[in-house]
Amino acid sequence: MSKKFVAPLVLAGLAALSTAALAAAQTATGDVKSTDTAKHELTLSNGETFEVGTHVKLEKFKAGDKVAITYETKDGKMVASKVHHSK
Repeated sequence: MSKKFVAPLVLAGLAALSTAALAAAQTATGDVKSTDTAKHELTLSNGETFEVGTHVKLEKFKAGDKVAITYETKDGKMVASKVHHSK
C-alpha cells in the first residue's frame, strides 16, 4: 500500500477510537430525588433518571443525599456503573 493511502486510514482509526473513549463514561452530580429498588433506578432532583445494576446498593441513598454517578448512555438510557456520596 502507498503511504498516501495508509496515513489517512491511521488518522481515521485514531479519531474513531478517541471519540469512542470520550463517549464511554460520563459523570453526573446532584441531589437524590428518589430511588426505586424494584426498578433499579435512581432519580436526581433535576429529573435525570439512571438505571443502576444490582451491585449498587440503592438503600444506602435517600432523598436529599448528594451523589456522584459514573454512567454510560446505552440505547437512550443512562446506565450507572458507580454511585457514591459526594460533598
